[in-house]
Amino acid sequence: MRFLVLFFFGCMAYAQPAEVLCKPKLKRSCIKPSKAILLQNELNEGSGLVAWEGKFWAHNDSGNARLFALDTASGNIIQTYDLPLENRDWEDLGQDKTYFYLGNFGNNAHRVDTLQIYRIRKESLLQKIPSIDTISFAWPETITGNKKDKINFDCEAMAIVGDSICLFTKEWKRGHRTRLFTLPKVPGKWTANYRYTLKTRILVTGASYEENTKQLVLSGYNMVLRPFLLVFPETNGTDFFSKPGRKIKIRRRFRQMEGVTTFDGVNYFVINEGFQLFFIHTSPRIYKVSVGNRSKQ
Repeated sequence: MRFLVLFFFGCMAYAQPAEVLCKPKLKRSCIKPSKAILLQNELNEGSGLVAWEGKFWAHNDSGNARLFALDTASGNIIQTYDLPLENRDWEDLGQDKTYFYLGNFGNNAHRVDTLQIYRIRKESLLQKIPSIDTISFAWPETITGNKKDKINFDCEAMAIVGDSICLFTKEWKRGHRTRLFTLPKVPGKWTANYRYTLKTRILVTGASYEENTKQLVLSGYNMVLRPFLLVFPETNGTDFFSKPGRKIKIRRRFRQMEGVTTFDGVNYFVINEGFQLFFIHTSPRIYKVSVGNRSKQ
């Protein structure tokens, strides 16, 4: 009997939370990028992107364990920073005033249950002696061991909001939606906390939160590699989807858009991987897209 009671309460502890589906009104538009910056071959798999100290900072999603500082006009690599880490599947890069947050949480094959976010002190990185902590986490459903629950727990998008790390899932099986989960942004071992579900009709691959304007932007693409931005202005903490937003189609076909960032909350920059399939070939680039004046959204 004692075993049954413990088993019952254990199942309750790891029960899946009830879904909270958000349906904000999305004003649709189509925008042509005002600039396209060709990247060097060293960033052919560019994934994460942030803007800091007048430079772009980027990384590849596999292979070398490096961060690259880029010139914002030419896209040329200014400096390379080697990290004493494994690049299993780096997907996104976030930041606050003190740290970079590097997401080693890509999981297309659903083979890994414990994932990592590396917290890198910016000052130490510039000094070429990187001080790195690890934030480990698991998704709630992976704890149950149910393989069917794991298939929608790929993740490629992360934003730092206040004291939280916000994770946006990339879900292939359930109508192209994203679920928001949060973690504390301090080292330790955590279970991701489910918050909301948003129907996107795209695969979400990047996120950017602009602290001054309180604006969240998600990047991604649909099943025919048409890129989009989802813009949510004037958010409140992690309450991103309670007000109307925008869904912007980017006038570029066959682009595997990944990370997104901004310097000012108006002009956004999106990085795409180099891509080749049959007759389709695209080189790695960073595109500039203006989402307009926040007060007019």
